Amino acid sequence: MRTILKKAALVAASVAVLAPGTAVQAKPARTVTALLGTYDFGRAGVIGQSGKQAGVWRSYSVRSGFAGDDLIVTYQPRTRPARHETQVYTAAFTEVADASAECRKVGADGVARRVWVSFRCRTGFAPSYTLLVR
Repeated sequence: MRTILKKAALVAASVAVLAPGTAVQAKPARTVTALLGTYDFGRAGVIGQSGKQAGVWRSYSVRSGFAGDDLIVTYQPRTRPARHETQVYTAAFTEVADASAECRKVGADGVARRVWVSFRCRTGFAPSYTLLVR
């Protein structure tokens, strides 16, 4: 009886070492719903819709305030850059007072909240700025 108990304990210990339990296994990626930033009135909806179409976040909502529109997004936080750049949106000078500043602000807000790891604002042929993220 003792030898059987010793063998059973040895088998149980080896199984525990070779096949770790669920607590040690990788956790599934979690989603976060958080404020991305506050933007000029009407711009948060444009940015939110473009980001959703680009696949950067799963959903968004806009909340109007005194200083502008708050953009709330649901996304999976990133700790590593994506392999390829993703175009989030383009801000034209005819739509925004300072398209370059808006692009930099949205990009920096996304990095601060880990929506993406890095960004760049590219100017195009038409007077506009396109936000590209990784």
